[in-house]
Amino acid sequence: METDDFIVKRIPNVIRPWVVIVFGMVLQVSIGIDCTLGNILPYVVSYLRWKVDPHLTYGHMIWLTVKIPVAMLFGGYLEKKIGCRKASIIGAIMYTVMIGLSYFTIQQSFLLLLLTFDLLQNFGSGIVYNCVLINAQKWLPNRVGLASGLIVAGFGLGGFFISPLQTKYVNPKNLQTGSDSYFTQSEILEKVPPLFVVMAVCFGLAQMVAFLFMAEPKATNEEEIQSRTSSHPINEKPNILTIKEVLISNTFALLYATLFLNTVWCNTKDGLFKAYGLEFIHDDFFLAILSSVSSVISCGSLIVYGILVDKVGYQKLMLITCAIGSVFMWAIPGVRWVGNRYLYFFWICMMDTVNGATYTLLPYATNKLFGHDNFGIAYGLLMTSLVTFTFEQ
Repeated sequence: METDDFIVKRIPNVIRPWVVIVFGMVLQVSIGIDCTLGNILPYVVSYLRWKVDPHLTYGHMIWLTVKIPVAMLFGGYLEKKIGCRKASIIGAIMYTVMIGLSYFTIQQSFLLLLLTFDLLQNFGSGIVYNCVLINAQKWLPNRVGLASGLIVAGFGLGGFFISPLQTKYVNPKNLQTGSDSYFTQSEILEKVPPLFVVMAVCFGLAQMVAFLFMAEPKATNEEEIQSRTSSHPINEKPNILTIKEVLISNTFALLYATLFLNTVWCNTKDGLFKAYGLEFIHDDFFLAILSSVSSVISCGSLIVYGILVDKVGYQKLMLITCAIGSVFMWAIPGVRWVGNRYLYFFWICMMDTVNGATYTLLPYATNKLFGHDNFGIAYGLLMTSLVTFTFEQ
């Protein structure tokens, strides 16, 4: 595909889409701090109990998994108005600055930390996430599932790269929690605020490189766009839906319910697997390795789902993964009862193999059912189901 971008147009045409997608994955890695929440929350809650409020518990930390779903809707709107690169830069600046500011807010109050490290940071990352996803689908219009899987896998890889670095920085001696599963050692807790600055700097550097390659493909005319992004014939008028038509459709309602129900167990696992593991596994390094390995497995499964959904379709894959995921979630108390760390390692990794299906299959279904021109807005609206999840918490 052709592009007007000064840098990307100099890349050979045969590898051009893949270069853009790879650097889109790099950008996704840089905003993948949500994939490390399970690893970092024990440090955060321990610091807050030490410096801010001794009554805070792991239960309060679930609020740090709350998202601002309208960010993706806004990201879809911005992408249409000013393009992928400019919209992504706006989101990335907001994301990175808010992480850096968390150095100050964590020392003041939990509510201020919730504002910077969760709400505003997530607003920025939501903009970037949707813009990069839309752009990847433009570059691989005939392999939407694979494009979605690769980009979402990039987001998940944040856990692989970031989690072990967090643990090595904060707890290099692998010191253990107390009997109440909280860290009390000052040499650990004093490193928690600076961790936010270190992460912000690293993310910012990665983003500056990735943005150089965030080009959009050039379409010569409307028929070319339609032929690349729709299953309709070229001479058939594309079906452009309004936001109202998307919202009132039965299809949207089913996708909305699917995302909400799957998010409940996905976010619970992502946010609390380490805190839960510390109840019977007293090894911080082991759980950091678990976070890293499970991220890699999740990313691999995302790409596999992307390839499979292009071949066999959405419904069968979603049905299978939901059934398997439900079994693993229902049975996890039995893993703690057994008390074997390696069984827990296996169980979390298996949960992650089905966890990612939601975030590959739903973008595919949204693109196919509502069309590429409607994807950014439709997927943004779909992500508002996370508001319902927030109230359910």
